[in-house]
Amino acid sequence: MAGPACAGCRRAWSLVVIAAVLLPGLSRAVAADAESRDFNITVDGKAAGDYHMTISRPDDGSVSMTARSDVHVKVVLVTVYRYTYQGVEVWKDGRLQHLACSGKENGKAFAVTAEPAGDGLHVVANGQEHVSRPDVWTTSCWQLPSAKFRNQDVPLLGCDNGRDIAGHLQLVGNEVIHVAGQDQACAHWRLTNGVPHDLWYDAQERMVRHEWVTDGHRTVLEMVGLRR
Repeated sequence: MAGPACAGCRRAWSLVVIAAVLLPGLSRAVAADAESRDFNITVDGKAAGDYHMTISRPDDGSVSMTARSDVHVKVVLVTVYRYTYQGVEVWKDGRLQHLACSGKENGKAFAVTAEPAGDGLHVVANGQEHVSRPDVWTTSCWQLPSAKFRNQDVPLLGCDNGRDIAGHLQLVGNEVIHVAGQDQACAHWRLTNGVPHDLWYDAQERMVRHEWVTDGHRTVLEMVGLRR
């Protein structure tokens, strides 16, 4: 079931992805915005875990998003895949100001941090450092990126592996889908990077659904609760 979670090219990218997207669209949100979004995760229609994100807007004009995910995929009561993730992202003026993520995939730990500097975004992934471009879209994909990356190629930063990833984001269309117990008008986008990822965003341009198929297995993140 390999595929993009926090967004890269692995299952983890998708599960966190999980993810997954906070950029200039945030300026259109209400100033005193603070909310939590709860998601169920299914694999091939069976419950496999949950994903939670909390969004807040401090007085300094930044936007922060914290995420937590716990995934178990079982076959005949035996766990064949386990993924845990905790992460925080801080954005301001449409650019990533801080990233700190950690977790485990099938028992293997990972840790990624990123901070901006004069020459770009300094990323440290499992002890290895490199410099990325400063305007990346994180693979959490929790909010739509800047307008300049819509219907265009988009640079991605893997939340759980720190990799630079080339993707393409294309609008599929506007659709009414069932979200947290009610019908909502949402924008359906497709992110391609090897495995296509379908993402739905509400009027705030925040993710409400994410699905993809890898190795013949369909994974779905579906928002089931919204708390303010």
